[in-house]
Amino acid sequence: MNEPTSERLTALPSESLLGEKLPKFSGASALVISPGRAQLAEQLLNLGQYQQASAWYLDLFSAATTASCIDPRVEVLCSADLPDQRYDLVAMPVLTKSESELTRDLMQQAHARLVMGGYLAMAVNHAGDQWVHQQMQAMFPKVSCNRSTAGCVYWAQKNVELKKVKNFQAEFSFRDDEHLIRAVSRPGVFAHRRVDVGARQLMRSAEIGPMDHILDMGCGSGTISLAAAKRTRGLVHAVDSNARAIDCLKRSAEWNQLSNVCCHLNADGELDLSQPVDVALANPPYYGDDTIACHFVDVCIKNLRPGGALLVVTKQPRWYHAYFQSKLEEIAIFESSSYFVCCGRKS
Repeated sequence: MNEPTSERLTALPSESLLGEKLPKFSGASALVISPGRAQLAEQLLNLGQYQQASAWYLDLFSAATTASCIDPRVEVLCSADLPDQRYDLVAMPVLTKSESELTRDLMQQAHARLVMGGYLAMAVNHAGDQWVHQQMQAMFPKVSCNRSTAGCVYWAQKNVELKKVKNFQAEFSFRDDEHLIRAVSRPGVFAHRRVDVGARQLMRSAEIGPMDHILDMGCGSGTISLAAAKRTRGLVHAVDSNARAIDCLKRSAEWNQLSNVCCHLNADGELDLSQPVDVALANPPYYGDDTIACHFVDVCIKNLRPGGALLVVTKQPRWYHAYFQSKLEEIAIFESSSYFVCCGRKS
């Protein structure tokens, strides 16, 4: 059983603010859409305001990290969309850096998941906020507000279903050699509505044989996986920790009638593939420290066959050159557009 330790962690500013300023609503069930570790869900249970509380995440790593430290009474969920259940409260703290389209998408879903008479409560760590307030006002006839120097808290009661429901899904097409490929993406997925420039460099650089098995590590909306699946009759294993990214790729593979795409929602790198892959492709995030980059490279190498090739696209080639030295052979780095593609083979 997990020890209830998340309350001892520092809550992110907006979640802390919502916990302090939220009126003492009560009911059967509450859903917390947390940018952090869902301390608010524990608070609602500890104060006896709700009989059941859930914490929802798009990202499996975030969900697993929260599940490892939160009170076990809190149900931790990870999925492409909010659970198809009804709640008396949906609490949604957001940060000023949050993606606006994803926020709107989740607000609309939250409204739909509320019981009639239920409350949507939001907080943002910006004292001069107008945007979140405007989004709330577009959905509810009456919105209450508590403003302070720390930020703004809003809440509103649902008394009618929304008349207009926006579809935030985007569909686009792109070419890879002679293939015209259709793709779908949604807010919260890397490279929403477009083919990432770095991904394009990987697609141009990768040499894929007609029967090669491929690993696409951190697939995002899946443009690399789709292109690879058009080039080979082997299996293309697409891996991402974002549940919505995996959902988008499954839809795209079905649209393109690609039965050789295998989607893996995974955050720990334990893929348990049926056989090693011939080529591994990775487009790790460029932000933060090297932890994610190390994870991507290590998982790729673990799943490569001897002699198999790893290609990573980056803007930080020196780090990869150094990291590859003790792990790969035939290392090569070349510039492609404003990026670098780093290559090596498993010994």
